[in-house]
Amino acid sequence: MKKIVGIALVLTLLATVSLTAAVDTVRADELYEIDAFTQAEALLEEQLAQVTNDADRAEVLWRLARLQVSLGDELDEDDKDGRFAFYEKGEQYAMQSIEANTSWEGYLWKCSNIGRWGQTKGPLNALGKAKGMLEDLTTIVNTLGVLDSSETWYVLSSLYDELPGGFISFGNKDWAVSYMRMAMDTIPSHLYYPGHYLKLAEELYARDWSASKRSKEMRSMEKDWKEGSTNLEKYRYYEGKDGGKSKPFYSSVTLDRMSDRQEAVMVLSYALAKANILGPLKESDAVVVEEIQELIDDWT
Repeated sequence: MKKIVGIALVLTLLATVSLTAAVDTVRADELYEIDAFTQAEALLEEQLAQVTNDADRAEVLWRLARLQVSLGDELDEDDKDGRFAFYEKGEQYAMQSIEANTSWEGYLWKCSNIGRWGQTKGPLNALGKAKGMLEDLTTIVNTLGVLDSSETWYVLSSLYDELPGGFISFGNKDWAVSYMRMAMDTIPSHLYYPGHYLKLAEELYARDWSASKRSKEMRSMEKDWKEGSTNLEKYRYYEGKDGGKSKPFYSSVTLDRMSDRQEAVMVLSYALAKANILGPLKESDAVVVEEIQELIDDWT
């Protein structure tokens, strides 16, 4: 009798462990990394129907939100309604994820979907959403203290770069460059984000500071970097953290010894060289690399 009770207890415990085990999102992440977005979505939807706790639900939901950005981006640029549908769905997934269990990923992919919606709609039409995006991104870097998320810095940079400044909104192209530099410096070592290189190069080329102006401005930024009271404020001046004496990983000279446009070409050349070393690229990366090559041809 004791043996039967023991076996029953073991079976009960195994069943309990099975029900409470953390959801396995590894395969969905692998599919996402190779641009198999539809397959990843199907797998995550299946998992969403099976999760039994809020923590797992949040993990699945923010990944579904992330996928909507990619699915929307795959559509033709003229299919605005189709894109809006994906980005709005992604925003809802992210909000549900945050409600289930607060995470920086939930806030990030909420902002990413809203940002893509705004880029599709046009910046002036999206001004009403900008303040909410900034609040969410501030939560990530200030409240949650997450500083190693390359995508977060990318979205912050895009927000400040694409919004108008002055009395219309809070756009600031100089801060955008610093945030983009942070995005570059936090790219995971095993991943290749050609869009990051392209974004930094475009921002630098548009700013167009000479080497002497860069040197002067970066010396000024160093003081602001040291006095920043929050992460969001401090990293506005990241590019001047040491007065321009830092040497980017793609350069043989320090920041204060080259112009914005010289660095822009250098960034793209490095991205292109890296692409050639990596060999066959996934389709979304290959498209960006083509844009990089076109810009290099145009700028040199």
